[in-house]
Amino acid sequence: MAETDGEHAEERKLTLGERFKKLTERSLPLVVLLYVSSAVTAVSTFITAYVTGGHWYQQHFNWQAGEYTKLAKLQAGYTLAKFEEQLGRPSIQVAISKTSLGNLTQNTFQPRDEYWVDAVTDPRNRVVAYAVTSCSPDFNPSFTYWDGERTRAVSLNKTAFSSVLSAVHDAGAVKAFYSGTFAPHYYFAIKPGNSTSINRSYAWGLTNLCQWKAIESTHSSAVWDDWFIRQVRRFNPKGYILSLPAKQVDKLGRDLMSDYAVNTYAETAPSVEFDVYPDQIGANPMLIPPALSQLPWAGP
Repeated sequence: MAETDGEHAEERKLTLGERFKKLTERSLPLVVLLYVSSAVTAVSTFITAYVTGGHWYQQHFNWQAGEYTKLAKLQAGYTLAKFEEQLGRPSIQVAISKTSLGNLTQNTFQPRDEYWVDAVTDPRNRVVAYAVTSCSPDFNPSFTYWDGERTRAVSLNKTAFSSVLSAVHDAGAVKAFYSGTFAPHYYFAIKPGNSTSINRSYAWGLTNLCQWKAIESTHSSAVWDDWFIRQVRRFNPKGYILSLPAKQVDKLGRDLMSDYAVNTYAETAPSVEFDVYPDQIGANPMLIPPALSQLPWAGP
């Protein structure tokens, strides 16, 4: 009996680690289970680190591809819910006008600092027109359209304004507004809808919501101001928003616009015109808080 008590006393002196070792030495299944558990934990930790690191890398270094994919899934005619699915909730929503389509709402999104998306919706929350404006020279989403002969592409901050102006020369228009003061500046080439475009209208241009990317040596802002004032006198528009046939833009106007790459693309749903925008096409800098707009620095 004393021997038994001695054995118990000796066992009680064993440390917790020593007891665990003795237990594992006697149980092979337990050892296997522990090794498998450790391996699973290690793999899980690695996967978590890989996913987290990959997400961080994509957000900071390879973010463009993900945003291009989002934009490729959007089209005028879709519902606002489809836009929110890709872009999140709009930052700004403003009632803009009452038209034959009903009361319209302008929904402005900023998914990232590098770009804006603007969508005009009808009372059924159908997007009747939308526009994308790039604020970064490194953000170059491409959009395609049918010119009646072949599919063409326009890339923001890459395609020269002269290219889109040529695309609308015969049947298109130019809509412009310029002010030497703290106000919006914009120039858009507009291609009206027809049977080859399934009656969609397209527009490409420049807005000082974001920086303009120069392609060639640029003219001073005074030249732009003088040209705009002369065109207003020449075409005598109602108010100061200039709208003229593209083929009547003079050489100086073409030279001015061709100094830059377009930073905005826009399209309408079938059988809708760009007059759904009461003023400029796309996000309006005057509706955006100054801290988020590049208005004071953008433009010529």
